[in-house]
Order: sequence, then C-alpha cells, then structure tokens
Amino acid sequence: MEGLTFSDVEQAKSSRHVVVTCEELIGDDSLKENPDSNQIPPFCVSAVVHVPFGAYPTACYRYYDYDPAYLNEYRKYAEDDSLFQSYLDRFVYGVKNHRELLNLRGDNVLNVVKADPRTGYAVGLDRR
Repeated sequence: MEGLTFSDVEQAKSSRHVVVTCEELIGDDSLKENPDSNQIPPFCVSAVVHVPFGAYPTACYRYYDYDPAYLNEYRKYAEDDSLFQSYLDRFVYGVKNHRELLNLRGDNVLNVVKADPRTGYAVGLDRR
C-alpha cells in the first residue's frame, strides 16, 4: 500500500475476513524488496484479487485519482431520495460487475483521472 492509508490497516487487522483488491499482481520478491510497504500481515488476508480501477470512483495512489465529476453527480442523487433510486438502478443494480460500471463511465473519463507517474495524482483534474 502506498500513499495515505487512513484506518485501512487497522480495519483489516480487526476483520474476520479480508479480501485485498489490487491494481496489479506482483511476485513475492518484489514484496520482499520493500517490506515496510507490506502493512497488512499475510495471516490477516483471506484472498487477493486483481481488480484494475477497483477503488474507482475514489483513488488509488500512483494509479488514478478520484473522479470529482462522478462524486459530484453522486452527491446530487444522494441529496434527493426520489433521485437516489435512479442512481441505484443505473450504477448498482444496472451493472453486472465493476467492469460494467467502468464501461458506463468510458475510457476517456478513466484517462482523465489517470495518475501522473511523477506525482501520483492526476494532473489538471478539475476538482470542483
């Protein structure tokens, strides 16, 4: 895990089952090169699943930033109970999996939130 972890590690350690989703799968040797980055002990992890853009619409440091347009749109749905059902129908119940949600947003949106390799965050992202 890179970047700010907030309470992720404590929540994982206190959970009965932990499924780690990751942007890429790497070998054991890579994990051993930088053991300080391995913050969740292996005995706490039930499974590891490769899910590119798995944190979307929030961020994954060095891979992609959060999507302010999506989150602002979500806020509008969440403020109105009658609209919220349409949000659920489209973005939760209307997709079979996370990939379908990403397809709804489109590659152009995913490219906008893609992280700059130097900073770890999207450059020029309209955060309003």
